[in-house]
Amino acid sequence: MESISIKEDINYYIENKQINENELFSLKIIDSLYKKDIDKFLKILSTNFI
Repeated sequence: MESISIKEDINYYIENKQINENELFSLKIIDSLYKKDIDKFLKILSTNFI
């Protein structure tokens, strides 16, 4: 019988971690933009209807 060995790519884990960190960073930016937009929208509503 032949022995089969599996070589794992160590760089995969490092790259995957970097991708996750980048995704979190972009989500934080998008979240802050949405909060600013919602804040502007509420200010417009409050000034026009109150």
